[in-house]
Amino acid sequence: MTEPVLLQDTQGNVLSITFNRPEKYNAITSAMLADLAEAVDRFREDHDLRVLVLRGTGSYYSAGMDISEGLAPSTDSGIDFRNWYRRDIHRLFDELEAIEKPILAAVQGPCLGGALEMALSCDFRLVAASARFGLPETRIGALPGSGGMSRLTRLVGAAEAKWLVMAAQTIDAQRALRVGLVHEVYPDEDFEQQVTEFAQALAALPQEAVGAGKVAIDAIQDVDRATARQIERLSNTPLSQSTEHLRLVQAFLDRKK
Repeated sequence: MTEPVLLQDTQGNVLSITFNRPEKYNAITSAMLADLAEAVDRFREDHDLRVLVLRGTGSYYSAGMDISEGLAPSTDSGIDFRNWYRRDIHRLFDELEAIEKPILAAVQGPCLGGALEMALSCDFRLVAASARFGLPETRIGALPGSGGMSRLTRLVGAAEAKWLVMAAQTIDAQRALRVGLVHEVYPDEDFEQQVTEFAQALAALPQEAVGAGKVAIDAIQDVDRATARQIERLSNTPLSQSTEHLRLVQAFLDRKK
C-alpha cells in the first residue's frame, strides 16, 4: 500500500511533496497532515533544500479535508475545537507562510476546501488549465476557517471572497488568474515541465535575498507607507553588504566587460 504523502527530492535542492490518494480525490487525512508537518520541518531545517513544491496525483489536486474520517474532534467544547484547529491545521499553514524559503502549490484539477486554504499559505500558485477552485464548506453549514477567509480576502478582495465563500461558487483557472488567486496558468500537457523549470529557477536564485524578500513583503502588507519604506531599507542593508552580493555584482561587471 502506498503512503498517502510521498516525499521526493528533485535535483538535490527542490523538495516535492505529493498527495497520493487518487481513489479518494487526494482528500487530506489527519495522518497526511502529520506527515506533511514532518516534511515541512525537514524542509525548514535542511539548508540544501531551497524550494518546496506541493503536488497532487490523478485528476484532482485535492478535494480538501477528509471529513468522512472525522478529522475534527468530537466535542461540545468550543475551546477544545479551537485548540485542535490551531494545533493541527493553523500551525502548519502558518509555518508554510513563515518559512524563509519559496513554497509553491502546483495545482492540476480541482483544489477545494482545506487544500485551497493550504495553497493560499504558499508563496506561488502555478496551475494547469484544468484547475478549479472552490470553498464548499458553506454547503455543509460551516465556513473555511484556516485562511479561506482571511488570506483569501487579502489576496483577491472582499467581492471575490464572498463569491467563493458565501455563494460557495467554484471558479476555473482563467478566472483565478484574472482575480489574482494564482500566478500562472499552463496547458495541461506542459504543466509538469513548466513547474519543474520554475522551481529550479527559484532554487538557483540567491537564497538570502529570496528569503528576506518573502519576510519583507509579508510584513509590508500590514503597515503604513513610511514603515514599509523602513522595512525595505532594513531588509536590504545586510544584503547589500554581504559577500554573496559583492561577488555577484563583480561577476555581473566582469560579464559586462
